[in-house]
Amino acid sequence: MRKTKIILPAILIIAIVISAFFPCLENNFIDNWDDQGYVTNNPVVKNLSFRNVELAFTSFFIANYQPITILTYILEYHFFKLDPFGYHLASLILHTLNCLLVFWLIYLLAGKASIAFLTSLLFGIHPLRVESVAWVSETKDVLYAFFFLSSLVSYYYYRERKEAKYYLASLCLFILSLLSKAMAITLPLILLLMDYLKRRKIEKKMFTEKIPFFALSFLFGALALYAQYSIGAVRKGFLLSIMEKFTLPCYSIIFYIYKLIFPLNLSCFYPYMPTKDIFLFFYPAIAVICLLVVIILSGKYTRKIIFGSLFFLICILPVLQFVPIGQTIAADRYTYIPSVGILYLFSTGFIWFFSKKLKYNRIIKATLLIAVIGITVFFSILTWQRCQVWKDSLALWDDALNKYPYSAFTLYNRGNALFNKRQYDAAYLDFINASVIEPKFVLPRINLANFDIIAGRYKEAISTINRIIKEHPEELAAYEVLAVAYSMSGDHAQELRVNKQITEKKPGYAQGFFNLCNAYINTQNFQKAINACQKAAELDPSLASAEMHLAMLYHNTKQHDLAILHYDKAIKLGYPADPEFLKSLKAYQK
Repeated sequence: MRKTKIILPAILIIAIVISAFFPCLENNFIDNWDDQGYVTNNPVVKNLSFRNVELAFTSFFIANYQPITILTYILEYHFFKLDPFGYHLASLILHTLNCLLVFWLIYLLAGKASIAFLTSLLFGIHPLRVESVAWVSETKDVLYAFFFLSSLVSYYYYRERKEAKYYLASLCLFILSLLSKAMAITLPLILLLMDYLKRRKIEKKMFTEKIPFFALSFLFGALALYAQYSIGAVRKGFLLSIMEKFTLPCYSIIFYIYKLIFPLNLSCFYPYMPTKDIFLFFYPAIAVICLLVVIILSGKYTRKIIFGSLFFLICILPVLQFVPIGQTIAADRYTYIPSVGILYLFSTGFIWFFSKKLKYNRIIKATLLIAVIGITVFFSILTWQRCQVWKDSLALWDDALNKYPYSAFTLYNRGNALFNKRQYDAAYLDFINASVIEPKFVLPRINLANFDIIAGRYKEAISTINRIIKEHPEELAAYEVLAVAYSMSGDHAQELRVNKQITEKKPGYAQGFFNLCNAYINTQNFQKAINACQKAAELDPSLASAEMHLAMLYHNTKQHDLAILHYDKAIKLGYPADPEFLKSLKAYQK
């Protein structure tokens, strides 16, 4: 009977969750927002080798340290190459497993399968989950959550059975969670919260056993901040007053709670409000203070409200913008684990009310059941629709612009999506509008310079980019466009100079050395071109164009054996065969 109470809800959860998220299996990569940095243009994931495993553990990727996530991409690429279906399937499987872990954890904590089922079901089908599941770049979200929840379950068994193996399992799973995503740093506080809920006696051991957890949290928290600072993701120009440092996080808290209750008008991007509108943030601050008072007072009657509320607040804490990072004030993905606390509260309250014997008991219970079924259907439909929004880059940014039509960042990204689909006039208009709305945002201006190059207006492009470099000397994309402008205008000496600057600024950038190779070819320095191309191939072993360039360069310098070797490498990497070049090589083949 007990097994039936667990197995049947678990099967139902799996069926409903997979049904709601099924459309995401047909989605593509979001090729102009992180997917290219993590997968499609990331040389590290394209070869399952000891060297790339080492790079996964010793490198930052898009200002994050997450080696387990990178290892996952390496394995996915090994089996699926660039077929997005495999990546989406893996994320959906992980999300489904996480739903079962939520069920397991809440069942252990609440002791009721009904509360666990409702919490897990709402967690699994909530529209806020879509960003974490349907976006390949957020594999880290479902991955860290899997280890995070597993660690909590292991800790529960350690507390109940007093066996060291469960403690070690919890600690090891926590390390894996941290290595997947730094947001796992909140776990030690959740362990203390679990002790509070289960009325553990306050003693020295309760705190000393958490020391390794807190030490790891401090280490990975510092590493995460360093990674963000290293590429300038922290908005240094967005200085917050002491008051703003309080009101902005309060706004985010109320925003997330509101979206959990009413998951409408969701967007992949929620821009910062202008600083002059900061007074609008005082209302959420007052609401947060009132909620905190209610939560504290509830402790006289039950520990469940404090547990659920603090679970949410603690887990969401790292992304409340005390240190402003990036260009968005909130993100759906940030609610992945934190939402468990709010949904636990709702489910506990619902089951408590449902089990009470009231006047008109049958009518009330029937109404409550209809309401829960209605919410389940409503959330499932919203999730199904939201999965289709993440179909590709253009669909995603079209949706975001419908919500925030005056966001320069959103216009810029849609412009890139349009450009990739060869809708050049529409892309040009988006870049113009983005640069007008936010003149200090340089990327649209760089893309406009690209349009000047395409139109043959090389002097205008060079002038524009030089102004941008003067304002933003570390903007690598500007140097790349400048090098192209000089190349197209025939000034190869300047092209060479700029490409050298790029490789000096970013010595681990394979494409930079490949471009330097082309610059040396244009200046007739073939030996240095070979050296630069070898460096590009070394940095990115999957760069087929570098291998083909080496084949041509060795052929031109009469090193035919090496030419044949690199031609074969290029073909194996997927470079289109050149029958005429192959014919000329065969004449020298031994």
